[in-house]
Amino acid sequence: MEAYMPLQVSDEFKEKYYELFYELSKNAFEAAKRDIGEGRFMTKKQCCEFLGISFGHLQKLERVGLPIIELEGKVLLDRVDVIKFMNKYKKTISSNN
Repeated sequence: MEAYMPLQVSDEFKEKYYELFYELSKNAFEAAKRDIGEGRFMTKKQCCEFLGISFGHLQKLERVGLPIIELEGKVLLDRVDVIKFMNKYKKTISSNN
């Protein structure tokens, strides 16, 4: 048996709640679009933002094999390649230490 109790809230509270819910939903939607590969090809700057790293660190990753695409003077990175590359270096912590 479901039971509920009505809650009286002010119009101001409702408005703030809807604004917050809208912003959270919008941010989640944008993150989901980004994560599924919308804008699959990224500039180096976008890749740094995607990974949360500095430009210098991105250059280090390139030196150890991060694939890049060079086309008519423009350098791009494929989001799928970046994720595959990063997953190769994923480590798990063993509980049997």
